Amino acid sequence: MSLTLHDHIELLSAPDPVMLVSVAAIKGSTPREVGAFMLITPTRTAGTVGGGNLEHQVTRQVRDAFADGLSEIDRAAVKRFPLGPGLGQCCGGSVEVGFHLLTDDQKAELSGALTSILDQPVSETGRWVMLPIGPQSQGNPAQLIAQANGAQTTMLASGFGTARGGVVSLNGAETLCLRLDEALTPIWIFGAGHVGQAVVQALAPLPFDVHLVDSREEYLGLPEREKFHICQSGKPEEEVVDIPSGAHVLILTHNHALDFDICRAALMRGDLGFIGMIGSQTKRARFVRRLKDRGLNPSEIGRLTCPIGIQGITGKQPVVIAASVAAQVLSVREAQRTQSQPIKSASDGIG
Repeated sequence: MSLTLHDHIELLSAPDPVMLVSVAAIKGSTPREVGAFMLITPTRTAGTVGGGNLEHQVTRQVRDAFADGLSEIDRAAVKRFPLGPGLGQCCGGSVEVGFHLLTDDQKAELSGALTSILDQPVSETGRWVMLPIGPQSQGNPAQLIAQANGAQTTMLASGFGTARGGVVSLNGAETLCLRLDEALTPIWIFGAGHVGQAVVQALAPLPFDVHLVDSREEYLGLPEREKFHICQSGKPEEEVVDIPSGAHVLILTHNHALDFDICRAALMRGDLGFIGMIGSQTKRARFVRRLKDRGLNPSEIGRLTCPIGIQGITGKQPVVIAASVAAQVLSVREAQRTQSQPIKSASDGIG
């Protein structure tokens, strides 16, 4: 993420005019989410609103407007792009794109906001930058919005989109909402053996906040970094109580008895997301019998996925298992996001 921010900051620091192009609203299948943005100058770009012909057309129109003295695109305009045969893209939805020509002050404000957050961790609710653009913008500098409770970012994700190109009223100023990165899905991996470490590596570039738990200190040699945290615990099963609601759990330990204790604790929570355990159908059947004996009901037991991984991949090498598991949890994440995010058009307003 920081490399992308550096590209934005460098572009904003140059004397060239900058058009900020953002996804103001979406309908149907689209290549980027609401709030995604890019910067376009007469010769350079930073960021992306989806790539392909959509981005090519947007960039061409902005550069034509620069060449024509901005006669083709207003300094603050919204245009709708259907993503069908007309653009040669097969998404099938449509994107409303906001165009905002930045003043020198706005360039400096946005550059300063991005610089200030280069080393800040990604929030579980994502990060947004709010750029005041209206006449009341004095005294309302660009700022990072990434609250732990997610209330404000949830409001932005669901209500972002007006006929003026993603502009909302914040602290009395017209403010453009820009998404820096996606919200991270927390995932707890129990077991730092060969498979556990391979899964960590597979998830590294994906939108997950990874927590690796093991009782064996010598297996926890991977360096901590953004989106990756280590927990050495003498009783890993007791760590389950502190996992946040909605987080995913992968059980990959070296000990079947420990697998069972972690599995039972996770299923009893009732508020966690995907709960997956490495093993065979025989292991699953054995665990199901033991879980019933311990008083868990069929609904609770039914939340366990074992074996883990997507169907059709049968390789047993750690990297193959990791790739399969990463694809599985990413699929679960995308399904959850599709179910939870409403589709709004810019004409719908904030609501």
